[in-house]
Amino acid sequence: METAYSVLYLVVIIGYALCICGCLLRAIIGPKTMDRIVAVNMIGTMSVIMIAIVSLYLSEDFLLDVDLIYAMLSFLAVVVLTKVYMGVHKEEEIRRERKLQKENQREKEENA
Repeated sequence: METAYSVLYLVVIIGYALCICGCLLRAIIGPKTMDRIVAVNMIGTMSVIMIAIVSLYLSEDFLLDVDLIYAMLSFLAVVVLTKVYMGVHKEEEIRRERKLQKENQREKEENA
């Protein structure tokens, strides 16, 4: 029975590794910044799951502590990335509005 669980753990780890490769590809190619942020979040989540599975496979409890710390760091990284992205997005909106206001002002001056 223990051999069956070992094989199952290895198959699941390989499956998650393939999923992480797919998410890495999305993070690199992703047409939008939000696609990249979600891909990085998914990579972090799947890594947490893989560490938990390795902890079961090796029967090492300390890996669960490492897993919790990694989950917190992954969450904080995604929050920081999102905050930075939102700041950049807001700055771009402000620039567009200023540019539009300048263009409207020029048109009014030309028409007057």
